[in-house]
Amino acid sequence: MVVRTGEQFLQGLRDSREVWLEGERVADVTTHPKMARMAKTLAGLYDLQHLPENHGRMTFKSPSSGESVALSYLVPETIEDLLRRRTALEITARSCHGMLGRTPDYVNIQVTASRQLAHLFGRNDKRHGDNLRGYHEYVRERDLCLTHAFGHPQVNRSLSLAELPDAYTAVGVVEKTSEGVVVRGAKLLATLAPFSDEIFCPVYRPLRPGVEEDRKYCIGFALPVATPGLRFICRPSHDLGRPLADYPLSGQFDEMDAVAIFDDVLIPWDRVFIYDDVELANLTVQKVTLWRQYMQQVSVKNIAKLEFILGIVHGITESIGIGGYAHVQEKTAEVIDTLETVRAYMRAAEADAGRYEDAGPGAEGIWPAAEPWIAMRHWYPEAYARTASIIEQLAAGGLMLTPTEADLAGPLAEDIGKYYQGASVGAKERVRLFRLAWDLIGTQFGSRQSLYERFFNGDVVQLRQRRYASYDYSRADASLATFMDELEGG
Repeated sequence: MVVRTGEQFLQGLRDSREVWLEGERVADVTTHPKMARMAKTLAGLYDLQHLPENHGRMTFKSPSSGESVALSYLVPETIEDLLRRRTALEITARSCHGMLGRTPDYVNIQVTASRQLAHLFGRNDKRHGDNLRGYHEYVRERDLCLTHAFGHPQVNRSLSLAELPDAYTAVGVVEKTSEGVVVRGAKLLATLAPFSDEIFCPVYRPLRPGVEEDRKYCIGFALPVATPGLRFICRPSHDLGRPLADYPLSGQFDEMDAVAIFDDVLIPWDRVFIYDDVELANLTVQKVTLWRQYMQQVSVKNIAKLEFILGIVHGITESIGIGGYAHVQEKTAEVIDTLETVRAYMRAAEADAGRYEDAGPGAEGIWPAAEPWIAMRHWYPEAYARTASIIEQLAAGGLMLTPTEADLAGPLAEDIGKYYQGASVGAKERVRLFRLAWDLIGTQFGSRQSLYERFFNGDVVQLRQRRYASYDYSRADASLATFMDELEGG
């Protein structure tokens, strides 16, 4: 089988990658005290592919090698293919209770979606389209883990990239050689970078047509994370090394975020997907709607996460005996409604999937319908914030007054047993439940979860502005016109 085991995944991380955490270079992400548990969590995801009960549910036969490869690399040709892929996504998401936004299948689907539109990248230079198809096959046949990055450092967002004091603040081309292009600058936000094999950097921001200074930023590519000259600066770790009973989520699901810095890094020509073609780059920004594919992974993750959150809400309600209050019942039902709304969006996008006609001849496979995904992207950030607020309201001061595992085993265990018991549970069970809720919404990990859900798909204000400008109003306008005509005629 091509699909890797967890141990094979971990072995792949023991290379020369340059990862910096809290002022020090990490020698081995698989053994570092603030990263090892996350590496182990990811290894467990790879092992899922080898469990007997998942046989045939997470893989498909490679069209090139005939071996079993991850379903996240499947180019869907039918709605049944989308449902097969969803099953694999569900196995992964449920195993981590939706706490990981960037499980490997996330960027796998992005690369696959890019491959589906490789004809666009190859419109002016066939090699670039061929490179995308070849790269998709390369990572598929090796079951690699990818991060991605396409944002720019937040130095001065009132200026264009070329107007910044250092024109190579954002990644730009320094020189062109016979071997490839040399780039310098930084990209963000590379989530999962310390645990990835490759970094995928598409052009996903518009450039100014006809502006010579912008051409240097017209570069889309992929590289191994261990490439010389490439380094990653991580944010502080949310894994404090404490017992999982105290920090049950941050202790095992800190997927890490990093800035990728390219210090005169050579990108080989076969790893270049777009270069020095601003018009084409802007076209791909408009047409290469990766989100139409990866939002299936997002919705599956959201469902798993909301089911988990609903379990926490119900557990809190039962443990302290507040289920009889009308406002508690109403808030619990609100979480249920949020969960089922996500499920409805997902089913609508899958059921209405079809060919991507707007991409022109050459687009491969089918694509989930855009409209349900767009609506979900605009609505879910606020909906998630609301579910976190509900947990705060239901648990209230109990979130701040929860002792640790050491306290439960310490000299005051008898006091804790008396004063921390619940209506239907003992002190130990109630303490662990409330610590779980606190880790979800109150710790650094919890704050990062909220920030991720708000912004990983973009700023909702900007998304809605684009929606306002690009929406097809023809049916709405026709409805109004018909009514006014009928009114006039009557």
